[in-house]
Amino acid sequence: MPDPSPTPVVVSDALAATPGALTKLGCAMMASGQGAKAAAIVARMTSEHPGNPEMENAARVILAHGVPQWHVSMLADGARNDSYEKAIGRAVSPDSMVLDIGTGSGLLAMMAARAGAGHVFACEAHPAIAATAREIVALNGLSQAIEIVAKHSDELSPEHDLRGGADLIVSEVFSEDLIGEGALATIEDAMRRLARPGARIIPAAATIRIALCWHDRQGRNLPGEVKGFDLSPFSRHVTPHYQLQTGDKRLALRSEAYDLFEFDFQAGGPFPAGRREVALASSGGRVNGVVQWIRLQLDACEAYENRPGEGAASHWAALFHPLAEPIETREGQSIGVAASHDRERLSIWFSAP
Repeated sequence: MPDPSPTPVVVSDALAATPGALTKLGCAMMASGQGAKAAAIVARMTSEHPGNPEMENAARVILAHGVPQWHVSMLADGARNDSYEKAIGRAVSPDSMVLDIGTGSGLLAMMAARAGAGHVFACEAHPAIAATAREIVALNGLSQAIEIVAKHSDELSPEHDLRGGADLIVSEVFSEDLIGEGALATIEDAMRRLARPGARIIPAAATIRIALCWHDRQGRNLPGEVKGFDLSPFSRHVTPHYQLQTGDKRLALRSEAYDLFEFDFQAGGPFPAGRREVALASSGGRVNGVVQWIRLQLDACEAYENRPGEGAASHWAALFHPLAEPIETREGQSIGVAASHDRERLSIWFSAP
């Protein structure tokens, strides 16, 4: 379990003056869920060695260790931020008790507070990130409106942590395939235990979408012959899909979009594992795979989708699932695609050679 509070850390004077050793200790703490203690080490480093560039760099290395770097691209995603802010603004009122699950920087929580929510609770399981979120909230003058709780949402008590529960739940715990970060279980638990009767959730629903495509796979080099040795069996250790930027100019859709799996988050679940086979009608041309992306229905008026296409941009990547060999298709030709998910992992394959 992560540290519940920033317990003081005793560091010798000799260790405190050694950036390399401090970095090693701090990173080990971050990796073992002791982010609050790692933050305490960083605080001592920076206070005792102000302006020391080596110490400042070591501090950055420690606090970034094990923290997903997609936080940066997510915060820079203007379309995503605009969509969430509009939906949150429509949902809150002065009486709203809001829960932001996986708050990260605290951005969505601050949107809710600025929109006039009665009170906002923002949970964050990573103790060092929770400490930073608390600092950001204070920096923006919202400490009275927002309470940062350094817990995973499934550890929250509606009575002790949320003053009885939330009227509005806001979350962005989604991966490129929507479900890879445990989103379904998180939403089920939150709507069942932490929501007051009639509570709303943003997003209200989400869809996993696919389309036939052609991608010039210049960046995908599978193991083959290297220095005269056949290494092709090592390909079995390479993931069957890979990420593409949604605006990749080498990608062309070869069919209409198809809604593969849909989830009604407002209904609260349960969301059972699923499996299906579909026939995608080609628009014609060469096809060498299926591309998958996601669509979030924030509320009845607002949606966010990272659909691939010229000029598209999103912090979520699209996922390309390749055919074994490219095929030349005629307009209207059907290609069989199968898919399944176990609530945490999405698999896509071609149902016929």
